[in-house]
Amino acid sequence: MTQELKNYRIIKNCRLCDSSEMDQCFDFGRLPLGNNLLEDKANALNVEKYPLCVNRCNSCGHFQLGVAVDPQKLYATNYTYLSGVGKSFIEHFRKYALWSTEKCNLSNNSLVVDIGSNDGTCLKEFKKLGFEVYGVDPASAAAKIANDSGIPTLNCFFDEHAVDKIIKSNGKADFITSHNVLAHVDDLRSVFKNIYTLLKNNGYFCFEIGYFKEVLKNNYFDTIYHEHLDYHHAKPLVKFLCGLGFDLIDLSVNEVQGGSLRLFFKKTGDKKITPKAQKFLNEEANSILYQNNVISLWQSKINSNMTKFGNKIKEYASSGKTVAGYGAPTKATLLIETSNLDSSDISFIMEDNNLKANRYMPGNGIPIVDTSELINIKPEVIVIFAWNFHIEIIEKLKPIIDWPVSVLVPLPEFYEETW
Repeated sequence: MTQELKNYRIIKNCRLCDSSEMDQCFDFGRLPLGNNLLEDKANALNVEKYPLCVNRCNSCGHFQLGVAVDPQKLYATNYTYLSGVGKSFIEHFRKYALWSTEKCNLSNNSLVVDIGSNDGTCLKEFKKLGFEVYGVDPASAAAKIANDSGIPTLNCFFDEHAVDKIIKSNGKADFITSHNVLAHVDDLRSVFKNIYTLLKNNGYFCFEIGYFKEVLKNNYFDTIYHEHLDYHHAKPLVKFLCGLGFDLIDLSVNEVQGGSLRLFFKKTGDKKITPKAQKFLNEEANSILYQNNVISLWQSKINSNMTKFGNKIKEYASSGKTVAGYGAPTKATLLIETSNLDSSDISFIMEDNNLKANRYMPGNGIPIVDTSELINIKPEVIVIFAWNFHIEIIEKLKPIIDWPVSVLVPLPEFYEETW
């Protein structure tokens, strides 16, 4: 059940089990869309804001946002995320393609489909191994980059029309994958059913998603934003997917994006769970995900930490030092808003992604510049908003910076180092 409002809907039922028994866990108020980076500062300052709250299903345990913003607002025009910008992602996908090939015993004529394929970074690694590849992504800029680089990509949402088009042109898939995409899906049940339809019998479906257990355990609250409609853990997903007819082969956790869950299924119709996977599920049932006393205090802890972080930046800015950000990921908007910061505190944010340069952060109007500006401006303080890549960023910055600088990393625990 949903309630329609301007450019968003209130979601009253669980996306996985359809239960209406939902309780609110966290509420961050009204915030701008984190990836809505605008070319005009006045528009950036007056951008629309939407409710941001997380609810939990009392029936299956699934966590999800209480509202769903119109996908056209989220992805169609100003969506600027590119997976190929980070070196660590490229290496992860290289290893993932090799792992998948061995795990699924894929052959050279196998069709690999990536849902939410972005700029084709993942599929490029499969193509190098000789597989036929096909991507689907609604973000027009990313899809164009993929197609221009030789990765055939449908620029649309993954629905039954996309499935029909792929089957007619390429046949059914041997292997379907998706990376940090299924948190963005409004109609989860339809997407999973479409995956089942597109996949050959005895084909494999493997996907990675942010693991909400790691978010709660490590205070990664900045993964909560409007694009992420769902906050996943294994139990609710396994229950639904095995109900469709998948076998659960394996579950594992890796360090991608601060902690991702990898789920590996096979289409058999048997609905079996391997002993190894069942052990994982049993351990998860005793985790922080099911500790109500911890969850009830989590947001107040976050608010306290971000107040300290914001005060430190304001202290530097008020003393006359130039404070610059590094990285303008979607999560930066929530970090800035919960720290009560604006363009009087942070002079600019540097970005490696040229689709984001020469734009402004939503809600606060902080300008985004190309990282080449670092040498010209020489800020005394650098805040790494893309904190999950802070090691990679620090390694990149140290050989370049030859002036005194303080570097701040907001999460998972706020810390500062000086050079």
